[in-house]
Amino acid sequence: MVKKITLLTLCVFMNLLAYAQTSIASEDSYNGFSSRSFMKFNNFMTVPTFSLLHRETSTIEAISRSSNIDFEDASRLHILSYSGKMQSNVGAGIAVFQQEIGVFKDFGAMANYAYQINLSEKTHLTFGFNFFYSRRSLDEPRVLTNTPEPLINNYQDRPVVVFQPAATVSFGNFDVGLFFENLGDFNLKSSEFVTEFGDKTISAHAAYTYRLQNTSGLFSGTTIRGLGIGRRTKVDGFSYAATVLADLPKVGWLKVGYDKLFGLNAGFGINLNKRLSIGFTYEKQQNLSGTNEVGLIYRLGKRKSRKTGNVTVSIPDNSIKPIIDRREEEYENPEHNDLSDEIRIAQDSIDKLNKKVDEILKKLENQPTNTKTTEIIREVSPSEPTETRDQSLPRRSDRPWRETTVTERGGGGTMYYVAIEQFKSLKKAQEEVKFYNNKKSVKQYNKTHKKKVRARYVRDPKYNVYVVYIDRHGKKEEAEEQRDEINGAIKKETESDDEVGGGLGISTSSGNSSGKDRVYVMKVTLGPEGETYKVPKTQPKARVQTMSLVDGLEPGYYMQVGVFSKKPYADRLLDELESDGINAGYFINPKTGYRHVYIHKSNDRQEIIKLYNSNLNGKYYDRKNIVHVR
Repeated sequence: MVKKITLLTLCVFMNLLAYAQTSIASEDSYNGFSSRSFMKFNNFMTVPTFSLLHRETSTIEAISRSSNIDFEDASRLHILSYSGKMQSNVGAGIAVFQQEIGVFKDFGAMANYAYQINLSEKTHLTFGFNFFYSRRSLDEPRVLTNTPEPLINNYQDRPVVVFQPAATVSFGNFDVGLFFENLGDFNLKSSEFVTEFGDKTISAHAAYTYRLQNTSGLFSGTTIRGLGIGRRTKVDGFSYAATVLADLPKVGWLKVGYDKLFGLNAGFGINLNKRLSIGFTYEKQQNLSGTNEVGLIYRLGKRKSRKTGNVTVSIPDNSIKPIIDRREEEYENPEHNDLSDEIRIAQDSIDKLNKKVDEILKKLENQPTNTKTTEIIREVSPSEPTETRDQSLPRRSDRPWRETTVTERGGGGTMYYVAIEQFKSLKKAQEEVKFYNNKKSVKQYNKTHKKKVRARYVRDPKYNVYVVYIDRHGKKEEAEEQRDEINGAIKKETESDDEVGGGLGISTSSGNSSGKDRVYVMKVTLGPEGETYKVPKTQPKARVQTMSLVDGLEPGYYMQVGVFSKKPYADRLLDELESDGINAGYFINPKTGYRHVYIHKSNDRQEIIKLYNSNLNGKYYDRKNIVHVR
């Protein structure tokens, strides 16, 4: 039985080989398998520009596919590749592959390159190409014949090189483009092109990427992407394919698709850890048996710019230029980078000295100091900052952000309470505490967040009232942040029948639950006035706030430590942080004009959260938050 199947397979591929005498279609075989590896595995083989578009990390990928698994001599494909974003506007990839088709074996390698040009704020043009070499040979151990076959005996290996250019225009999250799959296909042995120009394979592709908003838990950061491809080939005519993939960064991915030539396919993937993932795909073609595909993905992470201490800042090479006052500018000679801060400080001092001398000279000449004067213009190299910092505010010599504790006054009892209600009667306060702690929503919140939240009361000696509260803080800012968080959850609960995010469901026993400022901050002082004590600095769990991407802003995750409406205050904080060796900068929000001071910027969400939790590796313990500009 096995021999009959082998002979039948051999006959089929002898016909294919006879056809290849006039038009070698080996490159079409390689192009055919790439469309089914869309997005998660070897996506640059589907369209060359996909090594750059919607890619944040570099990956090493390996797949093994077995086609028509019911047959003993089923076709097999093995690919090992490396690809990803090399710079903000450059993508690249390389792959080696081996494909067994009946009695033939294809072995080759592929190189990829993609480059992006910004046409406008949300419109980009991406060029890319694949260049690969393949050699088709006869796998003699798989040849089983009873009589000599001249076609087999005279078969010679066929080396082919193929050039595949592509172009994609991106309008925000929508991508559309063309791919010339065998524009340059050259047989190295016969020194002639494989296909005529009119027989070239051309495909058009359209893709849309959508990131789900307001998601949390397992669905946090979920992205849904769809791709449609239409292809015209000489052998098969017009064909089409479509794939939809749901990517859940914390779990894995799911995908379904259909290809006119290869049938239905479905697959899933599991993220084993932050870097390693495994995926499986099954495909069923009409009148043929199924096809299995198993793959591994290993993420190498994002490429970083040069490092200063423990703080890294990614500097894109060709992105929309943000309105950013950066105190770090790269010199072409890397040895000069460490001197840039000293040069900048010295130059600021020289500018101040020049202004002071000019002012003194005018006084000696009895000229008013407020008249418009002619400033000394000096040539500034492109690598130097274009905006001088305001030095009008005195700089602090201490480093409060290094302290792990904060000093409070008012004895051991001055605290800021996140209050629910206050009563003159002790009995009513006790009833309110009991009513609140028995609420089902509070118990559910404790179970979901794995922490104990309960109501308590304290007597305020200043106003002689009993304050019912759920938490207390040594700093007013911390209490106000928790207040705003809870009031926001209450507002959402009033707009929906379902509780939002495991809210506390705050209401009073009297039934007063308007949903507006139900929780407030109250300062209560216990013990003698004038005493001081230290309390540890605390910060809430890392949360990522979003900011819309507008003209002049660079996308990414910013660890923000201050927002200022006036430039002198932002400049003062920058100088103080830099004097402590902390790499800082700020960007200006074009909509508000406010300056957002940040101490780290990254395109990696996990990296910025890790630095937040470690207080910038022990450098900054004051309050901070994460802003995602997208």
